[in-house]
Amino acid sequence: MKRLTIILVLLWLPSLLVRWESFDSFFTWRHQLIMLSGLLALGYMSIAVLLSLRLRWVEKWTLGLDKSYQIHKQLGIGATVALIFHWLFVEGAKWLVQAGIIARPHRGPRPIIEGIHWRPIAESVGEWTFYLFLVFAVISLIQAISYQKFKYVHKLGGLLMIAGVFHSQLLLDWNSASMPMNIAIGTLSIIGTVGALISLMGKIGSANRASGIVKDVYRYSTPDKPQVIRLRVQLNTPLQVKHGQFVFLDFEDGETPHPFSILNYERDKGVIEFGIKALGDYTQHLTRHIQNGATVSVEGGYGCFQISQTQNQAWVGAGIGIVPFVSRLYWLQKRRPEEARSYEKIHLFYCVNSRKEALFESEIINLISSLDFVVLHLVSAEDGEFLCADRLVRSFEDSNYDVSFCGPKSFGQQLRAGLMKYGLSKRDFHFERFSMR
Repeated sequence: MKRLTIILVLLWLPSLLVRWESFDSFFTWRHQLIMLSGLLALGYMSIAVLLSLRLRWVEKWTLGLDKSYQIHKQLGIGATVALIFHWLFVEGAKWLVQAGIIARPHRGPRPIIEGIHWRPIAESVGEWTFYLFLVFAVISLIQAISYQKFKYVHKLGGLLMIAGVFHSQLLLDWNSASMPMNIAIGTLSIIGTVGALISLMGKIGSANRASGIVKDVYRYSTPDKPQVIRLRVQLNTPLQVKHGQFVFLDFEDGETPHPFSILNYERDKGVIEFGIKALGDYTQHLTRHIQNGATVSVEGGYGCFQISQTQNQAWVGAGIGIVPFVSRLYWLQKRRPEEARSYEKIHLFYCVNSRKEALFESEIINLISSLDFVVLHLVSAEDGEFLCADRLVRSFEDSNYDVSFCGPKSFGQQLRAGLMKYGLSKRDFHFERFSMR
């Protein structure tokens, strides 16, 4: 976001510097700041729309879809701030004129295209778009509505994007000094408009989608604890997925597609598996009622939570967060022995509240039986065991290592903070920000 801001400011500067002789004019500065704030708002909105399309090349650029959504959220906040300043620069001068503090500047005739005064129309569209965008931003940022309703409210973003483009295109400065800025506005307008249309037509992720049928549902028994199911889906067409990734599942039940980590993918058989825990309203309903034969749309894979090239690694899976690590073990098992042995030591920490909740323990033991460089550590809170930075560091002695984490956010933050005190850098602690709003 910082780089985007710098680029847009540099593209705006020529239009300012060419008017250096009138730097003492209030309305010169007002006009230039209106153009800058509008350019920034359009830039943030257009790139936010681009990130929401779930394009593979964009995901590679942002190092994962989870990072894309975080940047998308930051850009939304940036666009809101820029639009507030844009509105203040426009309305502030009117307030000062009405108060008699400054005099209204002389204006030439307004441009007329085919008998229509487009400028007042563009200004009116821009003003109402701003008011609607404020409501849209507040709803999005404070997460005041359910995930299901949020999907439909977020469609409004596409319409606001198109309205913003209309406003921008009709209020451009047509002079040589403004050409760099105008080219940027034109490019961003195309990106934003195309992205908005893709969103409004419901085509996001369609190129990465395959249909399937639920082949098997196994419900794990965990007394007095949220239910966990193992779901096997038979796909009609193959997917481009990697170990450690996640997909969006749509059971055509009227709910918004939800992201779930892949447990295993047998490409030759066209079977993909998931481990799902009842953590919210939707997953509670899913784990209780999903049955064999249900149709499902699978979109993905997404994420860059793959095994790094570091020879010594620590994997930390807390509760259902163990799923992507089981996926990694399946991937290692399928590789040729000499390739798998490029890793010196992998310590897998499986953190659970009690041993009864270690539902994937036997499966992991079976997988690592042929992977002697992987060591399983079952950490049970019921037995008075807790994973801390000190215990993890002692596992590697003086070796260089990196850490991959999947589990509750607070646990991950605490563990990372502790490891950083031991000298682990931020780039060596890998995790996914599994929040799609």
